[in-house]
Amino acid sequence: MSSGRTPWILGPVDERAGGERLFCFPHAGAGASAYSSWRPHLPDSVALFPVQLPGRETRSGDPVPDTLDELSEQVATALLPLLRPPYVLFGHSFGGLLVYALARHLHERGHPLPQRLIISGARPPHLAATTSYHLLPHGELLDFLRATNGIPASLLRHEEFVLRLLQVLRTDLRLAAEYVPATAEPLPCDIRILTSTDDPVVPAGLMQGWRDYTAGEFGTHRAAGDHHAVHDVTGELFTALVRSGLDLG
Repeated sequence: MSSGRTPWILGPVDERAGGERLFCFPHAGAGASAYSSWRPHLPDSVALFPVQLPGRETRSGDPVPDTLDELSEQVATALLPLLRPPYVLFGHSFGGLLVYALARHLHERGHPLPQRLIISGARPPHLAATTSYHLLPHGELLDFLRATNGIPASLLRHEEFVLRLLQVLRTDLRLAAEYVPATAEPLPCDIRILTSTDDPVVPAGLMQGWRDYTAGEFGTHRAAGDHHAVHDVTGELFTALVRSGLDLG
């Protein structure tokens, strides 16, 4: 793949693109389109690669693996030709846990690691959620989505869309809940954390637990906002991602 398309990346792909490469992984239930608004707000030196996971959006017919380890292995196999240093893996919520699992997979197989992981709104693997969100009844799971601003109110009128979204969301939440890394050995790459003060899903204090998962530098940026605050391209968390998270020097 020198240029063209892959189902794993939303939009055209140019393997020859120079500069910094930013691979973005979506939150539970979401697809790569969650990052569609980011491109105009990134430096020209950064190539954005929105990762499209199976089971959603343009890949709604593709089966989702049974475990997060299997999903990370599929991602690594598909994207390895593009994971040329220097690159950064960014993940929000479920995507944050997935980029850690992916980096773990790459490290164990001797592949080049990212310059850093940037993780937003995701619990460290050793801190399980107090609620088994993937087991919630339909109505309660929908209430959870509303409470965390996980779905635009305008889309709630579309019953078929909502049912499909909840199915994908439930699967992603199960993969996250069942994930246990094979080893707790710290990764030899930096980790930077983005956390919101008003996040009801992952309280800011829990995010500090990621410190134990890196043998490199650990940094954190905390700002006001809800669970999905990082997606506000005018907000402080997105600005912090661009100013410090992408400083690949």
